[in-house]
Amino acid sequence: MRAPILVLAIVAGLASEWVAYRWEQPGRWIPDLLTGLVLVGAGLYARKAPGTLLIATGFAWFAGNLDPALWYWHRGPLIHLLLMFPGWRPTTRVGWAAVGTGYVAAVVQPVWNTDLAAVALVSALLVAGGTRRAAIAFALAVYGGAASRLAFPAGEVAFPAALGYQAVLCGIAVTLAWTLRRPGHEAVTDQVIELARPGSLRAALAETLGDPGLRVGFWRDGGYLDERGVLIALPAGDLATTFIGSDGEPFAVIVHDRAVLTGTSMIEAVGTAARLTAVNAALQAEVGAQAAELVASRRRLMVAADEERRHLAERLQEGPVRRLTGLLDTLKSGRAADHLASTLQELDDLAHGLHPRELSGGLAPALAALAARSPVPVRLNASPEPLPADIEAAVYFVCAEALANVAKHAAASTVSITLTRHDAELSLSVHDDGVGGADPSQGSGLRGLSDRVETFGGRLSVDSAPGNGTRLVAEIPVADEPR
Repeated sequence: MRAPILVLAIVAGLASEWVAYRWEQPGRWIPDLLTGLVLVGAGLYARKAPGTLLIATGFAWFAGNLDPALWYWHRGPLIHLLLMFPGWRPTTRVGWAAVGTGYVAAVVQPVWNTDLAAVALVSALLVAGGTRRAAIAFALAVYGGAASRLAFPAGEVAFPAALGYQAVLCGIAVTLAWTLRRPGHEAVTDQVIELARPGSLRAALAETLGDPGLRVGFWRDGGYLDERGVLIALPAGDLATTFIGSDGEPFAVIVHDRAVLTGTSMIEAVGTAARLTAVNAALQAEVGAQAAELVASRRRLMVAADEERRHLAERLQEGPVRRLTGLLDTLKSGRAADHLASTLQELDDLAHGLHPRELSGGLAPALAALAARSPVPVRLNASPEPLPADIEAAVYFVCAEALANVAKHAAASTVSITLTRHDAELSLSVHDDGVGGADPSQGSGLRGLSDRVETFGGRLSVDSAPGNGTRLVAEIPVADEPR
């Protein structure tokens, strides 16, 4: 799209110069043509909305050659650009009024034709637009033209003054276009709002604006504190202070070099980034707290379920199992006794499955008893170091389920259980030499074990290539202070 616009600008420029000069006085029309083309070219290079204003300024410049009533049209979009740069849209009533005044003055010819009115209008522009160098350069060009006409009313310096004005316009166009395209500005206006943490906001602003000494503070307890909690002293001298509010209340402050953070649009982008950063940090803290509470809740539920199973196993042992054992002693023998003995064994197995009695003596003896009951020979290497009761139960049930799967499906000749602890992490490995090919997604047992391990913030993995046996590994974080 840029090439057609540039071609159109060249054609329009040449046509306007022919209308104004008929190719005569090349010393006049060539600089005039170059000025318009520089404005359009700078706008095409800059792109975005400010670039569009530069393009409009260039075409309006050529329009001035068609009719003297159009000479100052270019100052409408030019003043709009100088007031709103690096943005384009006014955000306050004063901004709308200033931009509208610039356009009205551009089409009402007597305003700029009268030196007193022109000087007053440019002075108001400086007040409304701050002290940007581009606005100052434009104001000086207008002041210089007015002063030259006052000093030389006969018009001897009209042509040099016109050349000077054209040079100023070209310089403004090139400077603003370069400013819009330099990496720092694009990063601030387009990317800084994607930041997440307060510390990263300060670092990103310092890098993109080229100000390593930049500091960001958020309003806390009657002062502005940086990311380390240090009170920020408001500066003087070469440093500037940009305050950012939220709903009319103090919110944040940015201390920076005076030259690096200018323009309403840029300040708004940084303010948006600061507010989003604070909101995002609060949301992350809330989500983190909720996630921690969810983990703690899952663990409490798991511990409560294990505790209830233990109580149920004890009730079975001390109630029905004890009474049936006494009855069996009374019957001594016979078919009823055999049936009763079988029922008693089933109840005992049920009670044992609900909560293994061996765990009362520690994890290592419980695993040894579990290995002794396994139909597949087990090599056990487990540290006798005591662990929290809930973690011991988790390890026991992982081993029990793994050994049950080996006995049912693995066709293995041996299985090894290795339990080690490294600092704050417990590692359990169950490895058999069977046929392999186990698929954790096809059975509920391994999925239940994975849920149990994850309840403690751990992870469960299964490696079961066909023909290479199956290795189940559980890694569980353990508190520094075991039970």
